[in-house]
Amino acid sequence: MAYKTVLLDIADHIATITLNRPEAYNSFTRDMTNEFVEIWKRLREDDDVRVIILRAAPSPAFCTGADTKGGPGITPYRTPESRLKPWSLDDPAESLGAKSNKVWKPLIVAVSGMCAGGAFYFLNEADIIICSEESTFFDPHVNFGMVSACEPVGAMARMPLSEVQRMVLLGNHERISAETALRISLVTEVLPADQLWERARHLAALIAEKHPVAIEGSVRAMWEALSLPHREAMENALKYTQIGNPISTAAVDRKTAPKAKWWLR
Repeated sequence: MAYKTVLLDIADHIATITLNRPEAYNSFTRDMTNEFVEIWKRLREDDDVRVIILRAAPSPAFCTGADTKGGPGITPYRTPESRLKPWSLDDPAESLGAKSNKVWKPLIVAVSGMCAGGAFYFLNEADIIICSEESTFFDPHVNFGMVSACEPVGAMARMPLSEVQRMVLLGNHERISAETALRISLVTEVLPADQLWERARHLAALIAEKHPVAIEGSVRAMWEALSLPHREAMENALKYTQIGNPISTAAVDRKTAPKAKWWLR
């Protein structure tokens, strides 16, 4: 299936999604949110896909959030009609987020360039985030008189509260550098731009080698723990090992399993 706002490639158990609106800084529109709903459903049900990479077509920005310049009806969250029925509006994360769409296959996000505002919908539900050296991160909502809530609340699971607060309150006046993003655990690795996609592919290939039941069970257990009290999270985690391990370990022979070539990070 061909999409209008993104590119999708599946090979070697890896699905690569490329945001493909470089002329608009890869911002998302109603079309893109609708296409992501279809993509997540497709990838969730495709047993050949074990890992997902999200990246963006070359542009000054990885993504700048919702497209506010596309004309009436293009941005589904800020239209005159939407103000008349505020309680009927959905959070864009319900369309754009992998975990919101019950996709427990690992998601690697490769950020290049500006990553702003609504782009955090993608970051907040990623499992691994890497970025290029020139990448910057910021949240411009308050500069335009808008409450910033959904994106920063989601980011609190990854970033220290004080860093989220500073990003939100300073808005357009300050950007988080790639170096700072690494220090505050927003990303886990910083690379030269020309190595970013190759590195994302390499990490994805290493994960794809592993048994999908073990991988998806691990991902789901960790994400579910975020919304549970500690004791309930531990009890829930035990269930995943009890259910998943008999399936995945039956397919792995410890004696013949190849030794991993590791590196120190």
